[in-house]
Amino acid sequence: MMWRSWVLSGFALLAGIGSGGAAAQGRFQPLPDGDEIRDARSGLVWRRCAEGMTWKAGRCDGKALTVPHPSAVSRAADEAARSGKAWRLPTMKELSAIASVAEADPTSGVAAIDATAFPGTPALRFWTSSSAGPHYFMYVGFKDADVGENTRTLPAAMRLVRSPN
Repeated sequence: MMWRSWVLSGFALLAGIGSGGAAAQGRFQPLPDGDEIRDARSGLVWRRCAEGMTWKAGRCDGKALTVPHPSAVSRAADEAARSGKAWRLPTMKELSAIASVAEADPTSGVAAIDATAFPGTPALRFWTSSSAGPHYFMYVGFKDADVGENTRTLPAAMRLVRSPN
């Protein structure tokens, strides 16, 4: 596994960046309905599509929703209540663990993530639940698997996660 480090707001941050490609084979296991996928490494269950997109015929259709952090938290809570599943925003560590520099092609817009497991993922910044101080939250950028912080009022995409039942 490749590691990257960043210094943000006066503290050091290490994030594991997945190796992607052949190493990812067998790591992600679709659940029966197809729109959720289990990460065999962490045991977490992920929505395959970014919020705003819908799972249809083995792919993610539509456009990813980009919202400020408070709206992302609200959407996760609404989805948890609607579905009866404990959906939430992932931590920075959880989301960066599915990012893969090896999968990225910034010139063609191919996202830094396993495209078979997470088809149609836009090369955008995705919110996490990890705080970076007052009014700031961490994101993972799927253009090149970077990690950083944004003020909570700026828009970013979101992918929901939950622990298995």
